[in-house]
Amino acid sequence: MPKSFSNDLPRIPQEKAKQLEQKDRMIKKQDTFYKEQLARLEERSSEFYKVTTEQYQKAAEEVEAKFKRYEVHPVCADLQAQILQCYRQNAQQTLSCSALASQYLRCVNQAKQSMLEKGG
Repeated sequence: MPKSFSNDLPRIPQEKAKQLEQKDRMIKKQDTFYKEQLARLEERSSEFYKVTTEQYQKAAEEVEAKFKRYEVHPVCADLQAQILQCYRQNAQQTLSCSALASQYLRCVNQAKQSMLEKGG
C-alpha cells in the first residue's frame, strides 16, 4: 500500500461518521418540524370542530325556538271525544249532539282567545 493511501484510511470512516451525524441531525430537525406542523394542524382541526359544533348547536337552538311556538296541543280533547262518540251513537240523529257541539265550540273559542292573549 502506498503511504498516502494508508493515511487516508482513518479519515474515511471519520468523514462517513460526520456525514451520518449530519444526516441524523437533519432527520431530527425534519422530524421536529413535521411534529410541530402536525400539532398545529391538530389544533386547527380541534378549533374548527369546536366552532362547527357551536354553530350547529346555535342553529339547532334557533330552529327549535322558532318552531317551538308552533307546537300543537289538543284543546278540548275530552269534549271532542264525547262529540265523536255521540255522532257514532246517533248517526241518524246528529242533532242530538248539538248541545255537546256548542259546548265544544265555546271551549275551542276560549282556547283561541287565551292563546291570543298570551301572544302565542
